[in-house]
Amino acid sequence: MPFLSTTAIRTSFRLVLVASILIIFTSGNGYAFSLASWAPSEGDFALGQWQGGVIGGYEWEDMQTSTNGSATSVVRNRFDEDVYLRNNAFYLMDPRLLSGSAGVNLDLYQENDKYNGANEHQDGTLIGFDVNAIVLGEKPYTGNLLAHRSENDTSTDFGGQTYSLNQSFGAMATLRQDSFLREAFPYFSADVYARQEEVDQSTTQFGETFTVNETRDIAGVDAEKGFRSADLDFTYQFVNDSYTGSIPYSFVTQWASLDYSLDFGATLNRRWDSRVSYLSRTGNGVDESFLYVDERLRIDHFKNLSTTYEYLLIDTDTQGQEDIDNTGTVQVQYQPFRNLVNTLSLQAAYESFTPQGHQDFIAVEDSPDYSHPIPWGGLFILGGDGRYEIDQSHINGPVTVLDEKHTAPSFFGPGIGFTLSQPFVVTTTIVMYDTRTVTGGARRVLTRLGVDYVVEAQGQLTKIVILPTSLIILPGDPLEVSYSYAVAPDGRYSTTNLSGDVGVTYGWISVFGSYQQSNQSMQSGVGAQYLYNMRQENAQLDLHKDWEWVDARGSALYQIYHAESPSFGAFDYTMQNYGEYLTFRPGWNMTLHVDGNEMYTDYTVQPTRRDSDLDFETSLDRYFMSGNYFTAFARARQAEETAYPTETDYEAGIRGNFRYGKIFIWPWISWINRTYGPTKTNDPHIMLKIGRDL
Repeated sequence: MPFLSTTAIRTSFRLVLVASILIIFTSGNGYAFSLASWAPSEGDFALGQWQGGVIGGYEWEDMQTSTNGSATSVVRNRFDEDVYLRNNAFYLMDPRLLSGSAGVNLDLYQENDKYNGANEHQDGTLIGFDVNAIVLGEKPYTGNLLAHRSENDTSTDFGGQTYSLNQSFGAMATLRQDSFLREAFPYFSADVYARQEEVDQSTTQFGETFTVNETRDIAGVDAEKGFRSADLDFTYQFVNDSYTGSIPYSFVTQWASLDYSLDFGATLNRRWDSRVSYLSRTGNGVDESFLYVDERLRIDHFKNLSTTYEYLLIDTDTQGQEDIDNTGTVQVQYQPFRNLVNTLSLQAAYESFTPQGHQDFIAVEDSPDYSHPIPWGGLFILGGDGRYEIDQSHINGPVTVLDEKHTAPSFFGPGIGFTLSQPFVVTTTIVMYDTRTVTGGARRVLTRLGVDYVVEAQGQLTKIVILPTSLIILPGDPLEVSYSYAVAPDGRYSTTNLSGDVGVTYGWISVFGSYQQSNQSMQSGVGAQYLYNMRQENAQLDLHKDWEWVDARGSALYQIYHAESPSFGAFDYTMQNYGEYLTFRPGWNMTLHVDGNEMYTDYTVQPTRRDSDLDFETSLDRYFMSGNYFTAFARARQAEETAYPTETDYEAGIRGNFRYGKIFIWPWISWINRTYGPTKTNDPHIMLKIGRDL
């Protein structure tokens, strides 16, 4: 049996910590508690400049949620005692041998919750640290040692709780251009690194717990070689990624790239750019690879005439199904007048699918752009694009798209999402990963249909709608989507694309209009059901004016969209989008912001419906001569779509930052009222932090 129990040790430590905080706050700038008095010592090890402080925090929240006649109540009372300490520019024996910085953060918290009237108590210790050391920092060959850890325990929407742990450690060796290799390999530099990262996250919400624990072992090299008129870059990275928790899986990713650029010719008017990239991912039933080769040559014949020649190879292999795409492009850019630029392109491609078959196309495209000043300081803009393409398809089965890049919307509401690039998607093949960057790198977490997102058909296109209750996807997260889509099996068809835009801008007003259409026509064979026609028209008005006290912006966009295909029939809508932005500076170091955005979408083909998204927000900032400030803010948003519950959000609050010598105060008061269909949430929140720098 231990001499002291864990509870006794933790309680004693908290008493010491609280006593220390009280002493520090009451000691003023006393010598005994001033880290500035810890001067670097003479000897083998010397400390640098100290930084640190203590923070005491209190947080109260009363979240009331009701849905379909049932109600839940979560009342939180939380105390935090936080101590952070850091030393910058310490060194061992000599700063040129080893120097660095290190910091530690210790947060003790006590939380008393009432969940539907039942008392729950939890307390814990959140530990964080970071260490960064440089070996032989002034030499051409240096080393970096690093370690990092952070813990967090926070509340989430709808009465949830999330615990997260991020930690990593590793090393990197750097070879600079002036190393001992400079005679044999001038202008050569390289980085070699290895690290391990751990990202653990556990969220409990609606009585369910979702856990993602990820461990990444990473090793790689980055090398650069410079020449008189050329540059060479090489990168290789190995990642062993292992996930445990609610969705366990693991895979190994290897990525290598080689980039080369060369300027040559009598006057260096020719440039060759070469890029080769290869990625493979294996494990947990996944076996896929991606090869990318881009060779480009640009020749500047005259100041107003240039040509570009490009060959592009994309080879994608997914679970034994290989897609090899070869594309060649010749482009001529000519500027006959100062205000007119014309680009003519010829393009051909051959794409093979194993075992489905192959397809190819040839195309010609012309893109003129014209601009000219007009009286009273205005500018006239006129542009256009025309493309004619003939495709031949001999494919048996759908085509696979690997890791198509998208971004999660900034707001999760009914019907809000993004559209996949290819038409006629086989929705049962959709697989989506969240690749949000965390400390040290990007993670890759599998998302789930019906839990994190839903799929919605919009004519021949497919829309991904993110659910507000997702525990994985956050607003603005990078996403990668893989899927298959159907194409014409055996036929020849043409595609005609036409677009044009015209506009006039003056000092405070801009008017633009644009038109775009795409028409596909079957010439021979079968597969007409996979063709479609599209037309889109836009009209936009922008107003902008700046005065001494006021900056004002306004915009209005009207869009008409029509698409039709034999498989899905017609899909039509009209969209109106209005924006208002006002900044008012009345004096007294105050700034008032008022923003609004209203979007209405009317679907004019059965079933007809109107969707709307209204967003209004305002804030008032007050700054003081001492650098202190406070901000009052409010926001109202309503998103309504027929196929989804209506969401209405109201938010208001005030936050500030006040400093008196070494003492700082951070208050935060907010109130959120949210309605999503039958679910209603009322959430007042108060947070206060008071700290002192040491």
